[in-house]
Amino acid sequence: MTESIIEGLSAYFLKCPLLKDGVFRVDALGSEPVEYALESAITSPVMQTYIDGSSIRQYQFNFNSRETYSMDRVLAIQNESFYENLCNWVEAQSVSGNLPEMPEGCEAQALTVLAPGFMMDATMENAHYQIQLQLQYFKEAPKNEKI
Repeated sequence: MTESIIEGLSAYFLKCPLLKDGVFRVDALGSEPVEYALESAITSPVMQTYIDGSSIRQYQFNFNSRETYSMDRVLAIQNESFYENLCNWVEAQSVSGNLPEMPEGCEAQALTVLAPGFMMDATMENAHYQIQLQLQYFKEAPKNEKI
């Protein structure tokens, strides 16, 4: 059990065998390769609400990285291949039910790739890549506590 969704996602991606040695952050991507970061996206969290107050929700977020970059074709293929493989890993984990741990009262249902890896920006030395993802989860109804 985690204290927050982003904590569960961070622990989840740290277990990914595709990640290279590097820094892993939340809401901050440094300027030197190799770095990874998760950042939340702007979206409405509630997808469906049930009569008892429980709901199906979404947590949209981005997986970012700073990679070594040049105009070399082989290096560009390696960077693009990393993101193709990462998308495949996420999809395979979701299908097999291996999903992030969630806070109390929440249960992860699916992790979906919304947009595959793409380059956000680049210099002649490094590039910022991103995947957009969605975690779908069930959240229990708030408990009515008497005061």
